[in-house]
Amino acid sequence: MSLSRRSLLALGVLLAISGPACFSHDYKNKPRVAVVDGDPVVQMAPEGKFSSLTDPRLVPLKQHNDPPFRDEKVLGVAPPRAEPARMYPIGLLDDNEVVNDEAGGIPYVVARCALTDLSTVLDRRVAGRTLTFENSGALWKDMLVMKDKETGTYWNPATGRALTGPLEGETLTVLPSSVTTAEAWRELYPSTVCLETGKLSAVPLRLRLYAMSSWEGVSGEKTTDKRFEPKAQVFFVAGEAEALAFQGSRLREKRTIAATLDGAPITLEWDAGVRAPRAWRPTAGAKEEIPVVPIYWFALLEQYPTVRTLSD
Repeated sequence: MSLSRRSLLALGVLLAISGPACFSHDYKNKPRVAVVDGDPVVQMAPEGKFSSLTDPRLVPLKQHNDPPFRDEKVLGVAPPRAEPARMYPIGLLDDNEVVNDEAGGIPYVVARCALTDLSTVLDRRVAGRTLTFENSGALWKDMLVMKDKETGTYWNPATGRALTGPLEGETLTVLPSSVTTAEAWRELYPSTVCLETGKLSAVPLRLRLYAMSSWEGVSGEKTTDKRFEPKAQVFFVAGEAEALAFQGSRLREKRTIAATLDGAPITLEWDAGVRAPRAWRPTAGAKEEIPVVPIYWFALLEQYPTVRTLSD
């Protein structure tokens, strides 16, 4: 049954009034798994409450139960070998925030955190082994925390860093991916396969309301950095000592922007085909792609101690 506009408005008002205080109270009173860099890893829900996929089903769009509408956001992965490109609708990832997959001989995990608008892909190989990840039910600085089944280590998908556990100190490699519309990805890769879970691929209403709200996660922390609005969606590239943030609209207008990361030159480029940003660093006789990841501005500031923008 669809909700009336009046019901939606009432629900939005109720969430705006009661939500932040309620969740902030929960955040402060939930069990602590560990304290990392002075901030707690908070067990918000029991382990296993949120589903994670280890053997995902991907099908051609013609066989999909609910193929995403043309303007729905998807995360796209183009394997380096001659395999079909892969599409993960953001709405399905909101229900399955951790998806273990493999393509082109590379085992990877797709991680989605709706609280921070993070959508990223990380190589599952580290320290001489291939890991399998699940949603731990914990948050660190408002960010989803993954846990590997092999060692029980907790991982931050925004940085790839092992926060606590036997593999603490290790870092997962972030892989290139694109967050774009279903239409753009389908036009670029007509034979793409799409994640199929049997559920609707649209973003759930509760998360659409959250995206429109002034909430900055559930920790109760508020950013005072006004370079962007707190809930502005930005893209970032990460180096060893800093992250560089920018908005897609500016790059789309300029098409190409020369910048620096860790003091070295890089190039930001608007890919008109995939309709998403890409980044490159020069190498001997070629160029190396740098992963570009979307996130809310407030969340990027929480995850990286040093964040520059193109205007800095």
